[in-house]
Amino acid sequence: MSWLKKVGKHKHGAEEVSHLPPLNARLGDWSGELRDEGKFSEGFLDQITLPGQVSAMAYEPGIGLLAVGTSAGTVHVYGAPPARVTITLRPALRVKHLVFKSDTYLLICIDEKDNISVYDMSRQDPHAAKLRGSATRRAPPTAGGGAAHAAQLADAPLRVGTHSARNAVLCLEVTAVHSHMFLGLADGTVDAYDLERFAPAPYRIPNLWWNEEEAERRNGMPGAPSRLHVPLIIDIQTHPKDVNLLLLCYEGGAVLYSVRDKNALLAFQLRLLPGAPGPYADAPMEQIWSERACPATAIAWSPDGEQFAMGHENGCISFWSIKDEDKPLHVRTLDEIDVERPTAPEELAQRRSAGPREPIFKLAWSAFPGPGWYEAAANAWSGEAPSQDAETSQHGTVLTVMGGTPVRQNAACLHTFHLPPPPPSAMWASTTPEAQYKARVAQQQSLVPTHVAMYRTTSTVEDFMLLPRLSPYYRGTYDPYAILVLVGPDDSLPSLATQATHRGLETYSFPPKTSGSDGYTPLHLPLPLSLVGRGTVLGAKIETVPLPTYRKLVQDANGTAAGSVAPDQPMGGFATPNIYGGTLMHAAGIARMGQPRLLLTWHLDGSVRVHDASPHLLLLGTEDARRGTVLEKPFPQPLPHLTVGVRDVVLHPSAIGAPALEPLQRFPMQLQIADVVAGWHSAELAVRLTTGHVLHLAYAPAALVDPGTAISDALNSLNMDTPSANSAPLPEFTPLEATAVASAPGFKPHAMLHLMPVPPSCMAMSDTGLCAVASGGMLVVADARNQDIVVRAGFGAQDFSSHQIGEREGKIVAGEARGEIASLTFAVCRIAEDPMLAPRLVVVRTSGLATVWTFEQGSLGDWFGFRSAAVQLDVQGRMIYTAVLDPTGAEAQCTAEDVQRAKIEQESIGAGFTANMHQFHVLLAVSEQGATVRDQVTGPRIGRADLPDRAVAAHIVTRSRGRVLLTVSPSSITTASLPRLDTTHRIQRHVPQSSEVVAAAPQVSVEAQGDFMELCDGQQLRHWTAFATQPHGEMPNMCLFTPRTLPFAPGVGAGGYIAGLASWLGTSAGSTLSPAAQLDAAIGGTRRAPLPKLPPRVNPTPEVPVEEVPVAAPGPAPAPGAAAAPGAPSAEARGSWLDSYKNSLASFANGGARSQAQLNMQLLHKRDEILSTLGEGMSDLERNATNFYKQTRNSALKAAAKDKFDKYM
Repeated sequence: MSWLKKVGKHKHGAEEVSHLPPLNARLGDWSGELRDEGKFSEGFLDQITLPGQVSAMAYEPGIGLLAVGTSAGTVHVYGAPPARVTITLRPALRVKHLVFKSDTYLLICIDEKDNISVYDMSRQDPHAAKLRGSATRRAPPTAGGGAAHAAQLADAPLRVGTHSARNAVLCLEVTAVHSHMFLGLADGTVDAYDLERFAPAPYRIPNLWWNEEEAERRNGMPGAPSRLHVPLIIDIQTHPKDVNLLLLCYEGGAVLYSVRDKNALLAFQLRLLPGAPGPYADAPMEQIWSERACPATAIAWSPDGEQFAMGHENGCISFWSIKDEDKPLHVRTLDEIDVERPTAPEELAQRRSAGPREPIFKLAWSAFPGPGWYEAAANAWSGEAPSQDAETSQHGTVLTVMGGTPVRQNAACLHTFHLPPPPPSAMWASTTPEAQYKARVAQQQSLVPTHVAMYRTTSTVEDFMLLPRLSPYYRGTYDPYAILVLVGPDDSLPSLATQATHRGLETYSFPPKTSGSDGYTPLHLPLPLSLVGRGTVLGAKIETVPLPTYRKLVQDANGTAAGSVAPDQPMGGFATPNIYGGTLMHAAGIARMGQPRLLLTWHLDGSVRVHDASPHLLLLGTEDARRGTVLEKPFPQPLPHLTVGVRDVVLHPSAIGAPALEPLQRFPMQLQIADVVAGWHSAELAVRLTTGHVLHLAYAPAALVDPGTAISDALNSLNMDTPSANSAPLPEFTPLEATAVASAPGFKPHAMLHLMPVPPSCMAMSDTGLCAVASGGMLVVADARNQDIVVRAGFGAQDFSSHQIGEREGKIVAGEARGEIASLTFAVCRIAEDPMLAPRLVVVRTSGLATVWTFEQGSLGDWFGFRSAAVQLDVQGRMIYTAVLDPTGAEAQCTAEDVQRAKIEQESIGAGFTANMHQFHVLLAVSEQGATVRDQVTGPRIGRADLPDRAVAAHIVTRSRGRVLLTVSPSSITTASLPRLDTTHRIQRHVPQSSEVVAAAPQVSVEAQGDFMELCDGQQLRHWTAFATQPHGEMPNMCLFTPRTLPFAPGVGAGGYIAGLASWLGTSAGSTLSPAAQLDAAIGGTRRAPLPKLPPRVNPTPEVPVEEVPVAAPGPAPAPGAAAAPGAPSAEARGSWLDSYKNSLASFANGGARSQAQLNMQLLHKRDEILSTLGEGMSDLERNATNFYKQTRNSALKAAAKDKFDKYM
């Protein structure tokens, strides 16, 4: 039927309405079992984002754990996906320092009040572990405590030690060689803390720079500080090969200190002589021709331990030999060398300077292992010479520098200097002047970089950390494979008053290549770490998607982006399913009950990201022989191939000059996403910006033929749908096909729509390409695929539609002027005035007026639309949900199949056939305060309900073959039965108080299975469920203790190997040979606290429960031909006697081996306890004998002195 014949169609429809059965006969109960209030319960599933901002970070290479501390007092530890654990400090204060101790698997946290908390990653809190499965989680983990705090502790590690420092902690040093931690305090002193006995040690290093400043004052040196000045300590670093030596960095310089001798060996201070230009050659001549000190800001040991680098406040880097404190080996800036040498005035005038520089904030000096015998043999056999990159990584060193850039230049960068290998230590064996000079020259030559690389970051670098492959020594700088960079806020992005936007994280491969165009590649981060800084979430929607679309979108997912940092560097830990209301045998059934769903998020950097949030990710995994079912994918799982960069599309070179995009290209910081609407059946997206632009995208697989080639041009020439050169697009549309990357699958930009003079307030999109936007009383419906305007209403004289406005339409237009448009919904449905199936748009206004627009597609694919009906609803205000439902309660869609079915029905009615009068649709409209249901969309009211609280989101939930209306408010969850809304239930929510200064209304997105995402204050994204008491998959059971064998510490010698072997054998013999044990004895003193009693460590490979097969007792075999017992299986059922005997024997052997192994483990634990008790007894005996000897000696001396005094008198 043509759309021109629809003028009088509503009259024919009104006559046919009376043929419908009565309402009670054709409308049943859709809720069923969901009318029971006990079916619903609030449950917190996960907090996806980090609370607050990132304040500290640490990496543990022995297990493979990445830890991040936040300003909210939480520590988040990430292992292999999806293993992660959240620790809340007590009290929950900002995390200031975070460091791992790899040999004993300790995590040390220091908050802003200088409270020290020590956690053992190899042990779980036995009290908190009992909370697993005791009750459902009702609130996210926060600092407030309560049930939420108890729930998150189920997998948290055991806190084994606490301590409060006597002063502010400025720096700390922890090494995997000995068991003490050095704390640099604000008064310049260094305290020691015992990480084996978890108690403070009596050892203390005084402020060693007092003497240097006093010497400067006595000598009358210019710029000497006053006696009231307290020199601060900047950093503490242990010598790479001699644990007895500490390099203490003060604000004036560095001091080499012997821990065992309690003596300062050497002091290093950089002072520029008169005439030395320094880093700023354009400084005033009075400053250049005066001696001046260079305050220190950072230090870094070289891997060989013969030299170190020291950064300074003026941007210089000085290199020193530990055998010469008088003169540095080399002084340079990032781009200049020998800046410490005096220069003639005429040369200074010719020297160009970049101006003042920022300080050197951090240094890291890395080394890499040489090739093993296998690699060397392979290269020798192939005859290939190693590349320059391989030689640098195997023999040379890399110095990473943070800071030092000129203040007038962009500081969003990190510099790396690729240095030659250091000279051998044998050059320092001779003490002759000639040999010392040659060694010094060799050291200076090893400081000349062979290549300088730069990491370009998105904003100013605030900190960085190297991620080593395995070695925890060299302060985590040996053989790193990645670098983690902490960046500040990006000035080119919109500004938000939330802590999450202040700092972001980026990670890249390390070291950068010295050849090729791509020096480094971006790596991946766990999902929560990618949602800070530029990735701050501005909005989120979780939606159920059709299974064909889900398979199409997920099949191209890159498995390497599953959550680990690098695909070739596995991280530690594992996770197993945690099923509430069932066991592992029910996992597959519970997974089949759910439906695939995707999480849409849009972010501060103008990107739209898609994540897989399907329930089966928490239920199904791979089977492991020792660990059972192990989950391998994170939840939610990022799908990076579906990420859309709106900023990249707008600023693409091919889009430059487009009139509609000119405001965005001129002011890119105004580009911010307001909303995203998806058409999942057609795999299309519509991204609405705050400026009013709408970006239309459609999914497309990777092109088989690269664009621009001869084959591609030939295929395009055969396309019959290519528009002619004379058909120019409308000014409201800007084609963007040229910006798409055809070689990769994903959502490809199609067009940018600018349909309104003001930003729209709501938007809807159908799976047929129709896109509707509204602002105030203005409405525009456009065909995004064919780039055409279908309807324009509310613009006055510029209104456009395919129907002349008559008397009836005039009344509708007059009613529309009394309210703003609040909701738009596409559906193929029937209405009371027109029972014919047709694509329609339901427009609901704040005044309660609902207008129905009907659309028809012409033979050439173009669309036409007109007003067909209107009804006044009995709910008003802001609409949060509108849906058209079929007789079963399912939502009516507007897909291509539905439109085709409507066309077939229209043609059949035009041919004289009768319409299906048993099919009808109802309208459900939900506002902030109430809900209503209308028969046949515009017919009489079926039901109405008032909501107890002001709702922010609503959706129809389908579960257990029933459907209910679920509404969510900040304080409650309300359910209403369908379709009559006659039964409502209210569930109280337990939402914690926010720590954000600026509060905002929460954004909630509810999906069809009862889960919902909440974006609350601070852009915190939380995952909740309304069916916490029903079987479902919760956050997995986490185990982060999967240790690997660590290499021996460098420079331990034979004593260290003997001590390591003795420790492995479980004896204390040979421990005195270890330098670390000797150092611990020197630091701990004679009154060292006893070892604490701790629970056993977590078993990283628990045995899977195996059903025991009973083995029959040996006895006489039955006689041949004897009758079998009644009910016994036949020989064919049992199989042959040989198979039965083999199975029984194997079961007996397995059971015997398992029992013997358990007995051996028990005996080993008992042996350890006996040896520990014996060791403590021997220590007590030794201590008592020493005290007895001292007392006896003192008594003898007193007696002798008394005798001599008596004889003298």
